[in-house]
Amino acid sequence: MNTECKNKDHEVILQIFSGGFLDKAVSYEEVERKLNSVLSRLPVRKVIIGWALDKTLYEKTAEFLAKQNIDFYLWFPVFSETGALKDLSALTDFLGQRIEICPEEDFSFCCPGDSQNIEKILDIFDKEFSSVRFNGVFLDRIRYPSFGNAHGFNSVFSCFCPHCLEIYERKNFDINQLKNTLSHTACRPLVIKEYCGNGKYVFEDSILEAFFSLKAGIILDSLRRICGHFREKGYGIGFDVFAPFLSLFVGQDLGRLSDLCDFIKPMMYRVTKAPAGLPFEAESLLKETGRVSDMGSSKFFKMTDSSTMSFAYLKKIPFNLDFAVRELQDLAYSSACPVYAGVEINRIKDIAEVHPPYLEETIMAYCQTGIKGFALSWNLLDAPEENIVKAAEIIERINR
Repeated sequence: MNTECKNKDHEVILQIFSGGFLDKAVSYEEVERKLNSVLSRLPVRKVIIGWALDKTLYEKTAEFLAKQNIDFYLWFPVFSETGALKDLSALTDFLGQRIEICPEEDFSFCCPGDSQNIEKILDIFDKEFSSVRFNGVFLDRIRYPSFGNAHGFNSVFSCFCPHCLEIYERKNFDINQLKNTLSHTACRPLVIKEYCGNGKYVFEDSILEAFFSLKAGIILDSLRRICGHFREKGYGIGFDVFAPFLSLFVGQDLGRLSDLCDFIKPMMYRVTKAPAGLPFEAESLLKETGRVSDMGSSKFFKMTDSSTMSFAYLKKIPFNLDFAVRELQDLAYSSACPVYAGVEINRIKDIAEVHPPYLEETIMAYCQTGIKGFALSWNLLDAPEENIVKAAEIIERINR
């Protein structure tokens, strides 16, 4: 692999999780202490914090970061977790069953096609956060649930609520044809003929491509409305998104989404065994598409220049570096806005075992892809000192 970085001025975004909507927020003192220990060592341009309901925390942090000339963004989940604060309509799967919103479940989603949901979500922001001097909003969960969600296959094949059915009818989409295809789950209806890169797939049954395109259109239309609300208020906008090879299944057309925001952060988490983590989501995708035991002749990973990939290849932790680099290269090339690679810096036992050698390997490889910088994720407060030291050392080296 070429070790020369394309960009000699990589910027850094820091993420801090302050707690969920219903959790007790972390203290401002803890946030300030961590930032003071990091800001002198990294070229930080933005700090993203969310989403506990503690205005005092955010007001003090806003004042602190303004003195440092660093932009302050609110981390705001859109179609997930907001159901803890508002009565939002749930998703309906292709069998007509509601996928209920559970306030205590982190990855419970509402329907993005329901305009009343959007109104209520924006009302949450206006009521709880608009008084704080944020420079921008970082929109997370701008998608449908993935195969890794608790409801698996049914989560991806949603939504079929009255609002979405009306959309499908207007688009002349044959719902019965899709349902007939999905009724043969045991016969592997999601046979993937080829992964073409940059989030593009070829399926054995073309009705699947049409359905996923419709889902992406619903997300895009909803985000146009949401972003318009924030643009009117003068906020910058960032998007948290899945890696390209996962994006199709959750309704994210990354190229078109990049037209709506100021920066985009693909979650390129190579060791995370939890939602958005590449090994976790890849394993869930393969299980649900019936490819667990038959990867040998699949063209799924044609981009890797090998026709003999095994399931173990995708399940491996850390996730394959060459493939992750190609995903980032494609996105950086096609994106209408700057791309910041999301890299884990926190360490969580059995979930994100992040250590300095992993950070060095990953950052050094990702810097070659044409990205603008790195989003050190997803919680700076859980990052051990040795991880911060290593990240600072590597980024300083590649920026020389």
